[in-house]
Amino acid sequence: MPNRDTPPKLVEAWLDFHRKGLCRNLDAVFAFDGQGMEIWCRSEENSGYRKLQKIIKPLLNSHNVELYTTRPTKNNGENDTLPWETIPPSLAENSELRSYLRPIAGLADPPRVRVITYIDEAGQTHTYTQVLPSLPGAAAANAIAANRVMRSRLIIWVKQVTGDNRIMRQYAEDIPELLNIAFEPAFSAVMHKLAMGICRKHAKDLMKSIRDLNKNLSRAFPKPSVKTSRNKKEAKKKHAITSSAVIDLASSIAADARNLSGRLYRFIYPSQHTVDLDELKRPGLLVSLDALEAKASDFEQALANLSVP
Repeated sequence: MPNRDTPPKLVEAWLDFHRKGLCRNLDAVFAFDGQGMEIWCRSEENSGYRKLQKIIKPLLNSHNVELYTTRPTKNNGENDTLPWETIPPSLAENSELRSYLRPIAGLADPPRVRVITYIDEAGQTHTYTQVLPSLPGAAAANAIAANRVMRSRLIIWVKQVTGDNRIMRQYAEDIPELLNIAFEPAFSAVMHKLAMGICRKHAKDLMKSIRDLNKNLSRAFPKPSVKTSRNKKEAKKKHAITSSAVIDLASSIAADARNLSGRLYRFIYPSQHTVDLDELKRPGLLVSLDALEAKASDFEQALANLSVP
């Protein structure tokens, strides 16, 4: 994170990275050291990476800037043909999730029929349809096709949840750092205003990512009973609108998001190929998401009424 000793141009580049939303798609870590900085970036797409290069290009002649990049190995679509065993039973055998993802229309082939027409003794023409038995192996073929569709939908669901999880954690961890820039006396008023504007946008995007995550994740849990229903109003707490209180709240949100992100990852990719029993007995993840959403809502409202130096 930039500090009061970081050259303003490097701080501006870091802010520009967040202002342009590159933090959403680029997994990048900035390390500041004296008059220079290092950026460790994992890139899965080229457009964001080119924008990052464009940001740091004007700095190369005046500052020591190093960009280290790794790219995930392409599998040429192999993931789409992996066997069922690659999906944890916690998801593949999750009846709630399968019920939600199941196709609305069945995959079974239409019945085999034979149309028979004959003329009776009175010269009248009659037509009727005879339903023929299914061909050998048709039921098995339909089951295989249904499994393929279910597996594809599970993969899409996992990608949505893990993507929202990563974005939620990224925004949550960024907001304390942005606030520190917004209230650091060593930086200019222009930089204070820019950092606060980016922080407010991150807070709004954080709320959206939490809600998207909550919506998708709830598909994997049984519908709560009256006794265990989640009450978001109870999770809300009022926070004083001061710069120090808001920074403390941002740090609390970041810590909660890191903890929740790890739990979500273990839910999707459990170490023992099954989900923690406590998570099935009670929707603890959903309760934690509600609590985080309540904090994020308080934070967003506090920012709207907070001015920078």
